[in-house]
Amino acid sequence: MKPYYQGALDSICAIYSIVNATRMIAGINDNEARLLFRRILAYLEKTRDLSMVLTEGIGLKTIGGILKDVVRDKIRHRNIPFKHHPDTALDEFWTAMAEFLEGGDHRAILIGLGGPAWDHWTIIESISDRQIRFFDSHKLKQLNRNRCTTNRSTSSRPHMLCPTHTYFLS
Repeated sequence: MKPYYQGALDSICAIYSIVNATRMIAGINDNEARLLFRRILAYLEKTRDLSMVLTEGIGLKTIGGILKDVVRDKIRHRNIPFKHHPDTALDEFWTAMAEFLEGGDHRAILIGLGGPAWDHWTIIESISDRQIRFFDSHKLKQLNRNRCTTNRSTSSRPHMLCPTHTYFLS
């Protein structure tokens, strides 16, 4: 038997992703990040079953509510450009993400990852032609493009990037 590690029983990667995106976009300090974390938890306690959110995770609609109602003064622009396009090809999605991040300072992409290894929300920090780099709460550093997909994970492409679960934030 091995001990559980912090994060093994909770599903708060979305909360960390929102706080990390706010750090990148608005440049908040550690004290402001802790306050934001607390405000998000208070919001979830008021609007949802907090214990369910902590153990089952947060969906796209709840993330939208947090961005709109809690983080609105720090992250002013949020867009889900592929919300209604589940069949978006990897090349199109990759190009759109790269163009968004190259479009100016103080930008981040909040994305849902799926596949056999992931059920996770994280922040994309940068993208090259061959690799995606993360600013992540679970120590995920990068994924190679040739191992990613947007449709269905396979043994050769196990990492599913979810276009319908992707916020472009600034």
